[in-house]
Amino acid sequence: MKSLSLVVGIISVFCVFSASVRAVDSLAIEAVRAKSVLDDADLKTIDDFVVKAVAEILITEDFSSISNARAIIVANSASTQPNQTQFAEQFSKSAQKHISTALLKAEGMTPADRSFKLVTNLLMLTDALADIRLAEVALKYVDSKNEVIRYWAVHCVTNPEITEKLNNPKAIDTARQVIKRLDEVVATSSPDTLGLIASFSGSIKIPEGESLLLKVADRRIASYADWTVERELMDSKILQILGDRMASSSASKEAVGKRFGQLLSYVFQRYIKGAEILDAGQKGQLVSVLVDTEQSCLSKITGKPRFNIKKAIESGDISALQREHNNLLGDGTKAGELNLNYGNATDGSPLKSPLPLADPPKN
Repeated sequence: MKSLSLVVGIISVFCVFSASVRAVDSLAIEAVRAKSVLDDADLKTIDDFVVKAVAEILITEDFSSISNARAIIVANSASTQPNQTQFAEQFSKSAQKHISTALLKAEGMTPADRSFKLVTNLLMLTDALADIRLAEVALKYVDSKNEVIRYWAVHCVTNPEITEKLNNPKAIDTARQVIKRLDEVVATSSPDTLGLIASFSGSIKIPEGESLLLKVADRRIASYADWTVERELMDSKILQILGDRMASSSASKEAVGKRFGQLLSYVFQRYIKGAEILDAGQKGQLVSVLVDTEQSCLSKITGKPRFNIKKAIESGDISALQREHNNLLGDGTKAGELNLNYGNATDGSPLKSPLPLADPPKN
């Protein structure tokens, strides 16, 4: 498999097309969902349903139909009655307990391929439920050595529904716990997983989120510097988030601006210096990042309505593109239009331009 997105895509398709499978009985839970007040028997019905539905995932031999069990669980995870908190509370507790138990069982199963598929599907179920209680369950897998499992674990704790719940002041401790665990895996995560972390860091509303964003940006900057970068297209998202912070009253505006300028500069320089070694797909991704940034970020930051980046690319004029880079970000002799602080040179003088990108490796 050549890339993580291909792996994720294959697994997603693999689990979507449903064949015949023993259906999870949902008649009892559907009756409970329709009640406005629940008694102890109803709460037991909820727990029994979760136990049996999760067990169905564990015992399946037909992975092409496993999405049926996941879909039935998700479809019956909420009451049909407004303001029915009993149902939500019990379902959440049951899901946390029984999915945690199932994951432990799945980890110990053989062969390894079966264990991998079960853990992945249980994390996909966790992600679909978007229950903040289950965030702690998923966090155990964010540093998995299997990149697909890691991707889905990170997806569980960064999806928009969970992020919205973590932004509730009552959930601040959980939000900090999530950020701490994500911070620990930035250095070893794939570009796809970094993209999830970047989006989350741009949406979470506590100061620690900005520190996480800067760490993701630094990781991407380092991968450009040594010519190992992959999935250049995702940097459009990172630059967008950084640009939004620059245009706002970010407490770390200077630090954010430094990352924005250096990352954007490396995108420019990779396109210019890599003309002879990059393939059409890589060049296309870099072009998309430059054009997207020009159209969605720069006018918000500078208040200037128009730049000439796209025009220079379309005309094939590399010199004009370099001039756009220098005018915007600086050229070493004078600061660019963004007037960013790139730190100090070895002699202590302020740097007036981003760090230059080394020439591409000969091999």
